[in-house]
Amino acid sequence: MPKPLVILGSARLFGETRRAVDIAFPTGSIYLAALCNHQFSGYDYAHSNADDDFQVVVDLMLAANTIVIATPVYWYAMSGLTKIFFDRLTDLLETSKEKGRRMAGKELWMLASGTERALPEGFEVPFARTAQYFNVGYRGAEYLYTGDNPEVRQHGEAALANFGRMVLASR
Repeated sequence: MPKPLVILGSARLFGETRRAVDIAFPTGSIYLAALCNHQFSGYDYAHSNADDDFQVVVDLMLAANTIVIATPVYWYAMSGLTKIFFDRLTDLLETSKEKGRRMAGKELWMLASGTERALPEGFEVPFARTAQYFNVGYRGAEYLYTGDNPEVRQHGEAALANFGRMVLASR
């Protein structure tokens, strides 16, 4: 069984969201695709960006059975980098339909980090609905509070470790 693929949608490779990934998953237990290390642009109706790195990340997704999207919370929503990636999933409906069909049956989880005590209302909707559209099982989310309250941080880190065990056990 292949390792889960974690798609890191943070602008910083080693920020709080990456720390959340590292808490959730022991070293060597996942494949990591950091979107900040890939060059891809937003959705283009003319598809003139077909030779960028978007398909590289899609191919990593197709090689995995379990996918975790890890994103910081920016202005009550997924990061801009993650949103651009999600917008490009439209390519799987237009120019790469065969790859889009191959997404069916996979599992999708979401991990987020931010300074609010909980995920904003409706935050999971784009993840769950996108999974539904591609016939991917949406399995849930975990959130790491990164604010100043050490007790809340500690509780979130324990929950995150448990989340990682659940993801790894589901493969």
